[in-house]
Amino acid sequence: MMLYSVNDLAVIELRQFHDSRGLLVPIELPELISFPVRRLFWIRDVPVGTVRGGHAHKLCQQFMICTAGALSIEVFDGTDTRTFALPAGQALLVPPAIFSREKFTKPGSILLVLCDRPYEPDDYLTKQELLLQFRGQISVT
Repeated sequence: MMLYSVNDLAVIELRQFHDSRGLLVPIELPELISFPVRRLFWIRDVPVGTVRGGHAHKLCQQFMICTAGALSIEVFDGTDTRTFALPAGQALLVPPAIFSREKFTKPGSILLVLCDRPYEPDDYLTKQELLLQFRGQISVT
């Protein structure tokens, strides 16, 4: 397993086509993510300032897309922390062993998340201390 750092992460600008009929945002999955999507979910109706997430995954990769409004995503790799602003039409790939918190910063914000694994409770690292232990067990080659 490759260990990523927060410096490996970058916001992805999604293509957008806007005309008098509205806004179209196409997502060509093989172009944007390298994994097969096994699960997706969205989060909405979150009060401004509320933080969701607050965990890392041992194996699951997540492709987070802001589809409306805006949010900020704080990521922690065991050493460093970065915060990414994510307005509508942008995405962030969060690999395994990266702790993330998603803060909803505008009313009506919606976060769509595509995952490469089904829901697995044992995959969650719910405290930063657990993340540090997990990362320490992985040998980097």
